[in-house]
Amino acid sequence: MGILKSRKTIVLATLTAVALASPAAAQDLSPITNLFTTIGTALTGTLGRAAGLVALAGVGFAFLAGRMNWAVAGSILIGLVIIFGAATILAGL
Repeated sequence: MGILKSRKTIVLATLTAVALASPAAAQDLSPITNLFTTIGTALTGTLGRAAGLVALAGVGFAFLAGRMNWAVAGSILIGLVIIFGAATILAGL
């Protein structure tokens, strides 16, 4: 009988906590939002453009030396297009 009574108490306490929970008790996701915003700004901002410039310069030098593979060059170009066009791609969806 004691186990049944404690289970009823646990269920009652859980239901009371759920009923009294308010929207203010919900988890605040602003730190995660800020993290992703910072990453997106870094990738598409000045730092991202500088990294893209270095990548394209590397492709150019590799072509100049005759050491560039077309698949590698294509993947670098497609990657840059996706990174810098991500905002436009997402706005279109």
